[in-house]
Amino acid sequence: MTQLRTRLEAAPDLRPCQEVNALFTELVGLCCSTPPQLADSALAQLGDEAPMTRRLCAAGETALEQYWARRVLAAADPHAELARFPYLGNYRELVRMELGAVMAAGGERPRRVAVLGSGPLPLTGIVLARDYGAEVLHVDRDPDSLWLGGKLTAALGLPAATAHADLDDPGSEHVLRAEGIGDCDVVVLAALVGQDAAGKRAVSARLARLLRPDTLVLARSAVRLRSLLYPRVRAEDLAGLRVELEVHPHSGVVNSVLVARPEPSRQTGIRGSTVD
Repeated sequence: MTQLRTRLEAAPDLRPCQEVNALFTELVGLCCSTPPQLADSALAQLGDEAPMTRRLCAAGETALEQYWARRVLAAADPHAELARFPYLGNYRELVRMELGAVMAAGGERPRRVAVLGSGPLPLTGIVLARDYGAEVLHVDRDPDSLWLGGKLTAALGLPAATAHADLDDPGSEHVLRAEGIGDCDVVVLAALVGQDAAGKRAVSARLARLLRPDTLVLARSAVRLRSLLYPRVRAEDLAGLRVELEVHPHSGVVNSVLVARPEPSRQTGIRGSTVD
């Protein structure tokens, strides 16, 4: 792990190229395939290196998404070009897993979804709109990412609303309320929104004030060595939300997901459970 991180840090930049792609592919493979006992031991030994690795992975993911968003936009056939994205199948599997978790928590296939932290290549929203017919609201703090994502969904012929909001800013509540987040059946909290426990608590507390009692929040997380790729989220990090279900995949899907609802005391009959 340390050697991989050192080689990534030595790269001129993290834009997709043969070397960078190979390094990230190797890193993801190690994080997903290492047996649990070895993974826990390796994570403990890494110590302070783990946050540095996560920052590299976040920067690499942004560079990858920007590259592919522009590539799809420049293509004569955007749908065909998007199909060449090497991780499209992983996103489809992740969304399928999350929708299964929604059903397990007593929800239904969502009609309206907000994706918080949609990024320049908003594949979660694209899959939800194209494969499941959902109406999607894309929210991001970076205006360039939001612009790219909006152009991309339009090029694919998919209707999607966009909202520029920094979820670390209390003022974002006004933006989200005006964009109708209270009408959403499901809200996806991307793994890189609120990158530490304090950030997750602040964002989730705002969501709890804005959402209907029956809205489900899908908070993406990661466990064991996968937490080198994305931050781990614990139930106690989701202030104002009651976690009903956790799903941890043992496949090529990196993200775990916590399924939660706003915490009003009048809600009864909700059972918590874990799938591992």
